Amino acid sequence: MRLNKDSNLIGLLLGLTVPVIVYFLQLILIPSLFGFSFSNKSMQLFALVFNLPLFRYFIININYEKSARGILFMTFIYGLIWVYINKGSF
Repeated sequence: MRLNKDSNLIGLLLGLTVPVIVYFLQLILIPSLFGFSFSNKSMQLFALVFNLPLFRYFIININYEKSARGILFMTFIYGLIWVYINKGSF
């Protein structure tokens, strides 16, 4: 299978991995730099929101609509999971 640079699969993989990487970087860097840590809910939400600049770059700057669609889809899935996990803790 030959992957095109503009494919839904690339967007799904990017949308899946980028928030996970950002979340774990927050777990490591924020306590070492600032001496305190934010709550898990806010770190998860920030990692989720980090997909939006990536989506904007793919849709506007390089015109990869299929990849951007995959990133947006994974953002919605992560958002639904975040709301489900944190539904009783507001």
